Amino acid sequence: MTRAKVLEYRSDIDWLRAVAVISVIGFHYELPGFGGGFVGVDIFFVISGYVISRLIWTGIQSNSFSFIAFYERRARRLLPALYLMIVVTGLVAWFLAPPGDYRMFFGSAISTVLFSSNVFFWSQTGYFDLPTIGKILIHTWSLSVEEQFYFLFPVVTWLWSRLFPDPTSKPSLGLVILGTVALCVLDELWIKQSPSTAFYIAPLRAWEFLIGSIAFFLHRWSPVRGETRLAFAALGLVSMLLAVVTFRAETRFPGLHALIPCVGAAVYIVAFNQEEGRPRLPFSEIGAFLGRLSYSLYLWHWPVFVLGRAALPLDVATSAAATAGLLLCSLLLAYFSYVIVERPARARTVWVGVRGSPVIAGVAAVLFAVGIHGVAHDGYADRFPQSQARMLRYDSRTMEPFYRAHSCFLQPDEPASAYDFEACLKPAANKRNILLAGDSLAAHYAWALRSYLSSDAYHLLQLTSGGCPPFVELKLRSSRNCNDVNQLLRDQIRAHRFDAIILSGNWRAYLETYGQPPARRVDGHLNALLVVAQETGVPVLLLGPSIEFPAPLASTLFNHEQTHVPIGNALMPKDASFEADDRLREIARAYPLVQYVSILGTICSKRRCPLTIDAETPIVWDTIHFTPEGSRFVVSQLAPQLDAFLQRLEQPSGAGTNEILAGDGPTATRNPAPSRIQ
Repeated sequence: MTRAKVLEYRSDIDWLRAVAVISVIGFHYELPGFGGGFVGVDIFFVISGYVISRLIWTGIQSNSFSFIAFYERRARRLLPALYLMIVVTGLVAWFLAPPGDYRMFFGSAISTVLFSSNVFFWSQTGYFDLPTIGKILIHTWSLSVEEQFYFLFPVVTWLWSRLFPDPTSKPSLGLVILGTVALCVLDELWIKQSPSTAFYIAPLRAWEFLIGSIAFFLHRWSPVRGETRLAFAALGLVSMLLAVVTFRAETRFPGLHALIPCVGAAVYIVAFNQEEGRPRLPFSEIGAFLGRLSYSLYLWHWPVFVLGRAALPLDVATSAAATAGLLLCSLLLAYFSYVIVERPARARTVWVGVRGSPVIAGVAAVLFAVGIHGVAHDGYADRFPQSQARMLRYDSRTMEPFYRAHSCFLQPDEPASAYDFEACLKPAANKRNILLAGDSLAAHYAWALRSYLSSDAYHLLQLTSGGCPPFVELKLRSSRNCNDVNQLLRDQIRAHRFDAIILSGNWRAYLETYGQPPARRVDGHLNALLVVAQETGVPVLLLGPSIEFPAPLASTLFNHEQTHVPIGNALMPKDASFEADDRLREIARAYPLVQYVSILGTICSKRRCPLTIDAETPIVWDTIHFTPEGSRFVVSQLAPQLDAFLQRLEQPSGAGTNEILAGDGPTATRNPAPSRIQ
């Protein structure tokens, strides 16, 4: 076989890698100006498409391409540094990770070793999810997408070369562009069906790699004049930075929005395709250095961030000094990983007389076995006392039955057709039918209300959807079912299919999202719903904002007992929740049929709220959602207001509206549960 052609080093590609990794780190570390920094992953995909296309086609055209050599080279490039990161992260997590999180860590490590962590985290995606130690390897999803691309793309390229020896011919290039556009459109369409699928699954992201391939195919048409090349580079860079600065986590993504950074990256690459006369980039040495470190930086930055914040008090962890320290730690770890592992592994094919591939396979087998053992032993729960393990027994999966998930409570990527009308919305004869409506902060009352309401006299219906404000006039794109659910809510109220509504939502978040002046859209959206209820004579029990902590309560209590690190303000409820409480009370006053209940006013005293129900049970399991015991405790404290509302339902229509107008109703006795830390 002909000897493989040595490809020239392109410092501009490393400079682009630096842009990509800085964008991702800025987003994950919550730095100002990096709201859309997640597009750095898409830039990496374009770079990978370009680099791999260049490598494979150069080998094919020089008759030197080898599948075995290609896969071994990719393995040496990616896996040793990845395995080192997994091992070190697992050792540190032993001291910090709760059993459930540690079990998930082992599960994600197994999937990472099997090049399928994107599928693993796709299957684990849930509405309640938080960035916990259990998902400390979540950033490896993009590596799995790349690895799956590397498995398939060489075969497809080799077959393509049998049909089109010249990939830059018009028929070949036209078909590749057509396929790229088709996959991009499919990705855009899939977002509506399942945003998490469109985000995580490799075939729906393949078009981004193909854009990189197109950048390679355009080599012969790439600009030569220095001014034109700089214009192309500037245009590409502006497109990428525009996405980094203007995109937000709620931006519809990937789909068509991802075209902006991806095409920008491709235009930048095309600008420097011609070897002769490449213009010098600003900060070229620093950019090239960070580009060479980019893979190790990507590997280490997220574990350092998650573990660092878990080990520090909230006040310290979120400070600028801590962020700077974590960034420096990530950079140092990346440098040592690059020098000690990544660079030697790329340069050498043999270690101690053994080829690299058997060594890498052996390490993978050991990691796989350790992962299986960790999962089988439930994250080694016996590391901690049973009482601490019980403090963490609730998570997004265990809560689903209490919230009636996937039947009466839909997650954002579920269609409205998944709603179980028979079980959740069918009125009962000879009973007072009460509808519980809203988002997850309505659903977390379902368990307690079903127990509190007498089954002989009352029937609780439930129409709830995660992240879905009960605003009947709002059109929400981030949920697959919200618009349909709100339309159904309006129709059910107008049909008067129930006797009363209990309404709740994440009012603090909605006021911050939709309630900013001058429009104050929350007022209009909520008023639209309350007007419908008022016109049809349906009484509404409007539950105010729930307790919301700035850090996950259960894991904060757990970490405090483990490390005795001061908690600071991590267990003080958010001030914005009390401000939202005042705003909701003001809105409710205009409606005689609306009885407002302040959750915070009932169970908190002087802005200090209960943390636990007993020594082993927190009142909320994350930052805001009640545990089953917490839900029952809160509802029990609301008994006077609930009883007053139920009494109104027994009165003839129109009677009693002067006794309890929109307000808090009778005030419950404040008797918060004992708390170990206040």
